Amino acid sequence: MTLLRTSRLAFSRTSGAAFISRSLQTSTSVHPLYPDSPLYSYSIGLSYAAKYSPPFINPKQNIKPYGFAKQNNDIGKWVQQMLELTAGRGDLKASQEDLAEARRRWGAGEDFFGITNARGDLHIAVSDGVGGWSDRVDASLFPQLLCYHYAKSAQELANSSTGSVDPRSIMKKAYEDALKDKSVSAGGATMVSARLDEDGQGIFANLGDSGYFILRGDEIIEFSQAQTHFFNCPTQLSKVPPEMKHQGIVHDTPDMADTKSFEFQAGDVIALFTDGFSDNVPFSHIPGLSKLLNRILEDPANKDLSPAERDSERARLFADMLVGYGRTAMTKTGHEKGPNGWKTPFEEEATKKVPKWGWKGGKIDDITVVTAVVSELD
Repeated sequence: MTLLRTSRLAFSRTSGAAFISRSLQTSTSVHPLYPDSPLYSYSIGLSYAAKYSPPFINPKQNIKPYGFAKQNNDIGKWVQQMLELTAGRGDLKASQEDLAEARRRWGAGEDFFGITNARGDLHIAVSDGVGGWSDRVDASLFPQLLCYHYAKSAQELANSSTGSVDPRSIMKKAYEDALKDKSVSAGGATMVSARLDEDGQGIFANLGDSGYFILRGDEIIEFSQAQTHFFNCPTQLSKVPPEMKHQGIVHDTPDMADTKSFEFQAGDVIALFTDGFSDNVPFSHIPGLSKLLNRILEDPANKDLSPAERDSERARLFADMLVGYGRTAMTKTGHEKGPNGWKTPFEEEATKKVPKWGWKGGKIDDITVVTAVVSELD
């Protein structure tokens, strides 16, 4: 993007792979608006991979450390806490120990995320740093700062409000606090966020070309539209130093974020993602991936999974499938034939908007996916 811009899941011999890690699982604890309405919980899956990580670089290569991780301050401790959450990297055969080591070494690149509960509501934020800042600052700092202040603002606004707080209001406060925070001098990022409550209500806010979709019965029933100024230049939140304010740098605001409310049903699957996913994976492929996961979960070897365990595995595995599929699509050359001859969304858009580029195949990038599977409480 430019400036101007251990599991119980088992497999039979025909299942194809063994999976080892587990998802996060969380549920809210507020009372329903209507006493007779059902209560819902959300099983969370998380997967991410930096573009500067294998197979796109040599496994022995040393890369610079990203962001606030391991810094001895409040933001550094929070970032480290997020990075210690159970997560995949799109490698469904990796062991828990290998995944933990890979996360420590490679991190999330210039992407980041935040997951928190605030007075019973589940808040999720995903942010993608604008790489155009990387010649001036570490472009991973600003998305980490935004997500930190988003999680903190969700707690503060919830504690001072008599009702639920909407994501755009949280984004607005997080951005204001990030601008005041002297720990980062400059940067830019997109952000998509969601509030999921125990009544099965969700509110989304999206600014830029990260996004979300909702699956019901293996079909996409809702998805966000990317916000851009022009090709490869998303709407973005920026922190611009005084000496650069007259250089025409894009400077958008949370008020520009698209918002959407949605009423969930048990079994719905929600995904928030950065453009490392959406630039490489056509949305038309997502139902097929969901159906494949259903076949795995329905394997007789998994008949002893409880409903809660099944939802937990669905969230974890789906996030990992999406990241793995996205990273595989990044390796496309654009010259494939037959069933593999499909074009990535980035290639299709580049061909329409900037044909002189002659872009072919996938776009190597950081990729982050957070999933939530909706369950009705007993």
